[in-house]
Amino acid sequence: LETSGNLVLSPMSGVTDCAFRMTVLEASGREAVGLLVSEFVAAEGLSRDNGKTIAMLRYEEIERPFSIQIFGADVDRMVRAALMVEEVGADIVDINCGCPAPKVVRRGGGAQLMRTPETLREIVRAVRAAVSIPVTVKIRAGWDDSSRNAVDVARMVEDEGAAMLAVHGRTRL
Repeated sequence: LETSGNLVLSPMSGVTDCAFRMTVLEASGREAVGLLVSEFVAAEGLSRDNGKTIAMLRYEEIERPFSIQIFGADVDRMVRAALMVEEVGADIVDINCGCPAPKVVRRGGGAQLMRTPETLREIVRAVRAAVSIPVTVKIRAGWDDSSRNAVDVARMVEDEGAAMLAVHGRTRL
């Protein structure tokens, strides 16, 4: 994908909804922001056809190129969510491995995937095989200072076909 600028609007839970993204575009000029990313969307909610979760996939054509970030730890649910992202016409599906929220981490998603790289490998491999749009991944430097594994995880997701990697330069803790 080509972008008009080199700035990326980071996904922020409860913040980067469609209205916020449109405000950013208006305030900055369309060319300033090269890629817009949704707030992160629960794969479980999508796979259960939850109406509120599905509504989070909404975007406007002016937002293109547009990426939707999904999170979860179950390979099948992540694949189903990625297929839904592709079906709504997003340009990119992004996998979240950075969220530190206890309710996300407890269920194996977000930053917890930095502690279970084999699960992440399975997710990236399965999602990549299921969709035709680019798959990107957001990670952290590691879980904590004693387990900084971003370089190893980055190599692994690259080997599995991720098109881009974003690194949140700090650990979860």
